[in-house]
Amino acid sequence: MDDSEKRFQKRLVRVRNQNLINRSSSIISRGLDLIKKKEPSELLIEIPGLPENAKKLEMVLIRGGSFLMGSPYNEKGRRDDEGPQHKVTITNDFYIGKYPVTQAQWEAIMGWNPSYNQGKPNHPVEWVSWNDCQMFLRKLNKLGKGVFRLPTEAEWEYSCRAGTTTRYSFGDALKCSDEREYCEEMDKYMWWDGNRDDLWTTREVGLKLPNPWGLYDMHGNVFEWCLDLYDSYSKEPQTDPMGQITASYCDSSIWYLNPQTGKSEEKILYKRLERIMRGGEYSSFAWLCRSSCRVHNPSYTAFGIIGFRLIRLYP
Repeated sequence: MDDSEKRFQKRLVRVRNQNLINRSSSIISRGLDLIKKKEPSELLIEIPGLPENAKKLEMVLIRGGSFLMGSPYNEKGRRDDEGPQHKVTITNDFYIGKYPVTQAQWEAIMGWNPSYNQGKPNHPVEWVSWNDCQMFLRKLNKLGKGVFRLPTEAEWEYSCRAGTTTRYSFGDALKCSDEREYCEEMDKYMWWDGNRDDLWTTREVGLKLPNPWGLYDMHGNVFEWCLDLYDSYSKEPQTDPMGQITASYCDSSIWYLNPQTGKSEEKILYKRLERIMRGGEYSSFAWLCRSSCRVHNPSYTAFGIIGFRLIRLYP
């Protein structure tokens, strides 16, 4: 065999090896695709003692990704604390409740119902403080059904927007009033003061259309607690932001001259620590139900317009 034939044989071997590599990569890729397809896009959490006619605890798989958090400066209805808009990346997949937690689900876990509007098993549980939610979560996590918590503010807005950049997940609704007037476009997706019909009550979950990722009642019905403490936004890109979770009530101190004693004394400055709530509620103005709107209250606050939604860690 001369040198040219040897070079040809070597090239042929290299080509065959590369083809084997390409076919192997293709097989592995198809295998990974099949594995992903088998991953449940929705999850049903069995809760012992839940009545047969009650909504099940259904959760939707949300894939990680990036989005612009907050609102642009010229958005109709915007408040200053919704800016600056900044890029947020969510690196981990997670499950989020298809609906807010219902009265029946709360009662099955806790054994009592705190809601102002009693006897409505498929309405959102309300009159729950952020602290109450932590008690619920501790009991739920003991059932061995996974690890549950409240969503971070970033996870909540990411899930609410569901890939959209408009004021609401269903569009900008610029022809609708931002206050309490009825609007057919909004009525398809949310409960707010415009379709309250003089009823001072929450509504059954899941009666309106869902957002593009299959989540119901993200706009209106009840405000939903988030995990983080309220704080201003940074303009810098963020990865898996959690905000401030815990803090001391002593924020800082200053030294001043006490005019009565003539001595320098330390004065403690207290910062009011408040938790984030999102989504608006059944009696609120429409602008409060926008995807980017932020509301905050102390963690002990409980009213008949405040509920919550669950996150379950993936997988």
